[in-house]
Amino acid sequence: MRETSASVLGTRIGIARVLMRLLQILGLWPMWQARQQSSTSTRCRIWLTRYYRYLLHAPLTFTYNTLMWIEALTRWERADHILYISITEVGMMALTLNFWRLDKRAWHFMHELSYSDRLALRNKAERQWWRKQQRFFARVVVCYIGGGAGVLVTAFGATLHMSGYYLPYDYWLPFEWHNAQNYWYAYGYEVIAMSLTCISNVTMDMILCYYLFHVALLYKLIGMRLMALQQLHEPLAVQQLMNIIELHKRVKRLTAQCESLVSVPILVQIVLSAFILCLCAYRLQSMQISENPGQFLAMLQFASVLTLQIFLPCYFANEITINSDALTTCVYNSSWEEFSPSTRKQMNLYMELLKRPAHIKAGNFFLVGLPVFTKVAAMI
Repeated sequence: MRETSASVLGTRIGIARVLMRLLQILGLWPMWQARQQSSTSTRCRIWLTRYYRYLLHAPLTFTYNTLMWIEALTRWERADHILYISITEVGMMALTLNFWRLDKRAWHFMHELSYSDRLALRNKAERQWWRKQQRFFARVVVCYIGGGAGVLVTAFGATLHMSGYYLPYDYWLPFEWHNAQNYWYAYGYEVIAMSLTCISNVTMDMILCYYLFHVALLYKLIGMRLMALQQLHEPLAVQQLMNIIELHKRVKRLTAQCESLVSVPILVQIVLSAFILCLCAYRLQSMQISENPGQFLAMLQFASVLTLQIFLPCYFANEITINSDALTTCVYNSSWEEFSPSTRKQMNLYMELLKRPAHIKAGNFFLVGLPVFTKVAAMI
């Protein structure tokens, strides 16, 4: 039995629905549904919905990063304390601008994954397997976002236990804040700005990984259906094969759409994260653990999250390649030799289409996969 109700269809994307809602709150996902449902809303509310993203990020994300770079350029003696987080913020702003640029394309992509009848799960076994895979990704999301939040808690908590007036991450201010009167203004602004940028960054990372994860699952689903052909009589098997070929064409198109959404962000992430990890390694070597154990722990957590930021998209992109490459084996294992010559000919033609497995490229420069992560790790 195919999925029928909208509520069941919507569960196809699992935790991604929560991520999209969070991105909407963070001003990084379209609010079209809210605009369409509020046709009787006031002009002020419509204006606020349209410009909410800029009102949120202009005074916090972009202003905060500008102040950090002013501090880095005017205080070279502390550049190693500032540059690693400043470059991280640049990467986050690049992702933000890319999300705004491709928001319509991303919305349509996720809408098709959620509600397209062509991508519907057919039976109970497929739905149970799908829910199991979605739960796995939900655990990845919780661990990754929890790791990012842990960096903030450790860094800001450690600063409060230091004697004197210090900020976890230095940034320029037009007034003297090394005193009891002004310190909490500087500290409070940084807590808000850094929390926004951190949550935005890790959530964007996870939705990008989900694009790759979902496409990889679709290739795995095709393989499962190919293997199931051996249990069917030939007339029904031929019909199912035609459906599988149509599904494969659609998934190939979705793969191209996915690549257009993740190509530039993954390129930026891999290049910048590798450079930032080098800066982190340099600073960890120069830090005295006994002087500030909290900041040392925060730096270790930060380096761990950055490593995951490179590994996760490489892993899920690699799954696309593996699952699509395994389809030829699935055809061979479908007892195709027992079918009639005309059916075998159709299956041979289909296998010709499977000779080139799907790949995800980062900015048309290199293929994204575990070999890239291995090379980056070796350089660091």
